[in-house]
Amino acid sequence: MKLTGKDLTNTQQAASLGILVSGIAHELGNLNNCITFNIPILRDYIKELTHLIEFHVKNHKEFEVFGMSYPEFRRDIFRILDNVEHASSRITETGFGLKEFVSVASAEKQLWVDVSSVIGKSVTLCRGQIRKRVKSFKVTIADEIPLIFTDPVALEQVLVNLLINATQAVDGGNSHVMLNARQENTRQYRVIIEVRDNGCGMDEKTRKKIFEPFFTTKVQNNGSGLGLFVSKNLIAKLGGRIEVESRLGVGSTFRIVLQKRTPGHVDIHN
Repeated sequence: MKLTGKDLTNTQQAASLGILVSGIAHELGNLNNCITFNIPILRDYIKELTHLIEFHVKNHKEFEVFGMSYPEFRRDIFRILDNVEHASSRITETGFGLKEFVSVASAEKQLWVDVSSVIGKSVTLCRGQIRKRVKSFKVTIADEIPLIFTDPVALEQVLVNLLINATQAVDGGNSHVMLNARQENTRQYRVIIEVRDNGCGMDEKTRKKIFEPFFTTKVQNNGSGLGLFVSKNLIAKLGGRIEVESRLGVGSTFRIVLQKRTPGHVDIHN
């Protein structure tokens, strides 16, 4: 087979992208190892400190920390640690995902997944940024969505990316971001997950480029231009697609469309 100049350019770009992504994955792994190593140590330190605080609380029933009663504070601090630990595990999975992404022989790790659970974990990871930037945030999940056979880590990664993009697109004031999930009982049974915002939106020229690698409309050092590119490819590997509707100055809607995929066409219900 004879390669054209365009084919060679595409091959070179793919090779360069592979080297870059592998390097990013390696650096992510090195940094995350520090987090992973220190989380259990930090948890043990906090447990010891809580023993001292509990001794103090016995004689000071009105004791509060950051406006919370001690039991509330204790629950909150360990919840935060759990969130950090989950985020760390997501970094590890993302690193593996990046390596698999540049490998032709990469395998999808699919299993039966509760969509609402994946959405919940995604929202938890983004909640801090959402609270800071968005006035109104609403999640709506239809009751009738059954388990779907997909890769929960890949789906979570895509949802986190779409949610962060939405929060960065809005500008305070009357800003809102909405996430909704539903199923379509058509011949091609589909699960639809939408992330909608009333942010800056995009013109047609920008919308056509957003899935290109390294294309970004964000200010310098605030975006790699790989998020939507990777997201599109992850969803494609799951047999789905990402659709976009956007109007400049009005807002954007990103829609994940997942076709029903079952191992051996076996239906499982909650």
